Amino acid sequence: MCKPAGSLLVCYFNNSAFMDTFKEHILVVEDSKVNQKLLQRLLVKTGYSVDLAGDGNAALAFLQAEGRVLPDLIVLDIIMPGMDGFELCKRLKLEAAFRDIPVIFISSLDAADDKVRGFEAGGVDYITKPFHFGEVLARISTHLKLCRLQRQLEEKNKQLHLEKQKSESLLRNVLPARVAQELIEKGSFSPQSYTDVTVCFVDLVQFTVASSRLDPEVLIRELNDIFSGFDDIARMHGCERMKTVGDAYLCTCGIPEADPFHGRKMADAALAMIAFLEQRNVHADHQWQVRIGMHSGEVVGGIVGIDKYLYDIFGDTVNIASRLESLSQPMQINVSQEVYDSLEDDFCFTGPMMVEMKGKGARATYFLTGRQ
Repeated sequence: MCKPAGSLLVCYFNNSAFMDTFKEHILVVEDSKVNQKLLQRLLVKTGYSVDLAGDGNAALAFLQAEGRVLPDLIVLDIIMPGMDGFELCKRLKLEAAFRDIPVIFISSLDAADDKVRGFEAGGVDYITKPFHFGEVLARISTHLKLCRLQRQLEEKNKQLHLEKQKSESLLRNVLPARVAQELIEKGSFSPQSYTDVTVCFVDLVQFTVASSRLDPEVLIRELNDIFSGFDDIARMHGCERMKTVGDAYLCTCGIPEADPFHGRKMADAALAMIAFLEQRNVHADHQWQVRIGMHSGEVVGGIVGIDKYLYDIFGDTVNIASRLESLSQPMQINVSQEVYDSLEDDFCFTGPMMVEMKGKGARATYFLTGRQ
């Protein structure tokens, strides 16, 4: 049923499409008290929460009030005393707190230039008086739905950004920093050859025997504690953990970033790992010992896998370091002739000892015992 009311044609609807009780908040800025009340009555009946302002200055004061809950949408007249609707809309769009609130102009000005000014000022819609309330409600509903969708999209984008940050953080935790960064930026990492790298293998002594008598939870807790300590030591000395395989811990220095002091830093880290375990064994419920092998030379590094990334190193240097570890003694650091030659002026060694190394024949090895 419809009835005329001044310059407005007011229609009352019981249409369910408009009766959803969103309880969304609408600010009506209108200098006519009659029009205010008519708009308020219909919007409240439709299920919206409504506030009223008689002009632009009053609307601005309302929005800027401390602790104010901002409206979801503004219905704005243009011709008002003091600040008109165009000026108010422009000012709102300049302030970050208000610029995302959609503004629908309702005015008796129906020239094309006035509508263009309304959209240029930042309005999302323009309705001319006299108007049909069905049209007003439909447009309000449409823009509020668009706002809800926009907020949902922003929230999803925020969640995606957080997930992306978590994924990148995980990559940086499991891969060397430069490798992770290139993988994030390019989606791939090209294999590279590194000429001066020191490789260190650390292996727990009698781990298989211990694993048969310790509860799984205790065993994993022990490994986690020991390897976390080794990680701290490696990081402190500028070295990089490559991976762990069971009870074996592999770390390097000089990859993927070249380091002229790679041998010295890796030797200091290996000595610190021995000291860490000796100190831990004083009070720990379970005592552990390690064998360590070190060798310097050339390696190749690259990403292995497509769905699950693993940065790994390959080459004769890796094989020799592994064999030096297997030929070492508990709580000893077994190094190659190459390591000894590069560090003999700064570190203490015992040896040489001639050993048969699988695939290499007789090789001279030394035990690294400390700094000079």
